[in-house]
Amino acid sequence: MVARDFPLPARIEPDAVLEAIVEIRFDAPTILPEVLFGRLSEHAAWAEFQQRRLAAYEIPAALRESDVNLRFAPIFELVRPDSRRIVRIGPHAMSYHVLAPYPGWGVFRPEIEQAIDELYSKASGMTVTRIGMRYINALSADKHGVDTPGTLDLSIRVSQRQLHENLNLNFTVAPTTSTRCTIRISTKEFVQGIQGDEPRVFVDADVFTPEVFELADSTAVKQWIVEAHDVERKEFFCLLTEQTLTRLRKD
Repeated sequence: MVARDFPLPARIEPDAVLEAIVEIRFDAPTILPEVLFGRLSEHAAWAEFQQRRLAAYEIPAALRESDVNLRFAPIFELVRPDSRRIVRIGPHAMSYHVLAPYPGWGVFRPEIEQAIDELYSKASGMTVTRIGMRYINALSADKHGVDTPGTLDLSIRVSQRQLHENLNLNFTVAPTTSTRCTIRISTKEFVQGIQGDEPRVFVDADVFTPEVFELADSTAVKQWIVEAHDVERKEFFCLLTEQTLTRLRKD
C-alpha cells in the first residue's frame, strides 16, 4: 500500500493518458451565444481548427435552456487538423480537450491558460459557475504491469469475496476545501469502443469545484486549475502500488 507521504513521481513512462479535459461552465447574459462562438473561432491559436456543429445544435435553444441535461451541452466544436486538440463550446460551457499522446503538463497548462484568457476576453460580464479538470487514463499489462483492478492499490470485498475483474467502481473524495474528486475505475467490459486485450483497466479522475464556490476572475480560475492538477495527480498516482510507481516513475 502506498503511504500518502510516499514521494510521487512527476510523471510515469509510458504515460496512461487517453484524454485530458478542462471544462468551464458560465453565465454570460450580456452576449448572444452566436456572437460568442464567432469571437472564439477567430482566436489566432485556433485559426487552423476545423469548425463543426454538434448534435445539440439542432435542439431548439429554449429546450436546451430548460433541460438540465442539455443546458451545458456543447453545440459547436473546433478541431485541430490532427484531431489532438478540440475546443467545444456551448451557450454556458467551454471545454478544452487534449488527446493522446499527452504532451505533458508543461505544454497543457499554457494551452489551458490561453483558452481561459480567450474566453474571458470574449465573454464580457461572464460569471463562472463550475470548473472541472478530468484525466482519462488507460492502464495495460504490458506497459504498466496492471492487468486487473487487483494490481492497483485497491481492495474490494463483497461477502468476503475479493473482486478482481468485471469491475466498475465510482467514489468521490474532498481533497481540499475548493476541490472534489470523483474517481471511476473500470475494466474494459464497461468501456465502449475498446477492442483487443489491451488496455485492461481505466481510471477516470474528475476534479471539480464544490457546489457552492466562487472565483473572482481569470487569475483565480488559473490558480484553481493548478490546484486541481495537483489533486488529480495525487489521487491517480496513489492508486498505483509502490512497486509500480518505483518501476515507472520519471522525475
